[in-house]
Amino acid sequence: MKKAKEVNEKYMKEIYLNILKAIVIVLYFFILNLAYENVRREYLDIAIKGFTMTFLFISIYIFEKAYKKDDGKIAMQGIEVLLLATYTLTTEHIINKFEFNFKSYSLVASYLLATYFILKCIIIYTKGRKEIESERSDVREIVKKNEPLKKENVKKNKNEEQETSNIKKQNKTTSQTKKKSTNQVKEENKTITKTELKHKTENKMENPKTTIQNKEDVISQEEKPKRKRVKKEVNEND
Repeated sequence: MKKAKEVNEKYMKEIYLNILKAIVIVLYFFILNLAYENVRREYLDIAIKGFTMTFLFISIYIFEKAYKKDDGKIAMQGIEVLLLATYTLTTEHIINKFEFNFKSYSLVASYLLATYFILKCIIIYTKGRKEIESERSDVREIVKKNEPLKKENVKKNKNEEQETSNIKKQNKTTSQTKKKSTNQVKEENKTITKTELKHKTENKMENPKTTIQNKEDVISQEEKPKRKRVKKEVNEND
């Protein structure tokens, strides 16, 4: 069984991106601390200026992209990069004015920015969870609404199955009765043919007697006029 997703993929991408930003900022300030301890002041100033210029160019590119797409999230990313650029640009001035330690100052800044991105991840995660919970609640409501319809459909299907089964039983019974009737008709036909055959044989046995009688009758009818003639002649002679 697959587990249900707690947060949508688009929110997870934003969370991973913010975690990556926090890691990059911590590494950036760690490199600045190492450079402050091991590099000359002149080279460090050049490096800070170079970082600020790159961050400014990146922020300008992000703002243009956000303006074209009309996306507030991308504009927020541009603001974050711009704040980082202003921070790196003003570090030297703030350290000299308020006499802060560069190492402690950069560490505090890295921790603050990292916590900001982590809090942002938590907010995005809670937003994604709420969205999925609302979707699930909507699905539950839809399911509750559809439950009586499902029950009615199940009842209809059961009734239809019963009707089909009854129709099948009726068809079976009718087919059986038809078979029985056809068998009876066949048996009756057989008996009729047997009786007809018997009658025919009996008629054949009786036919020769009738033919003989018919012949005798014919002969007798032919002889009658002859006898009459003979009687007439006898009478005339007398």
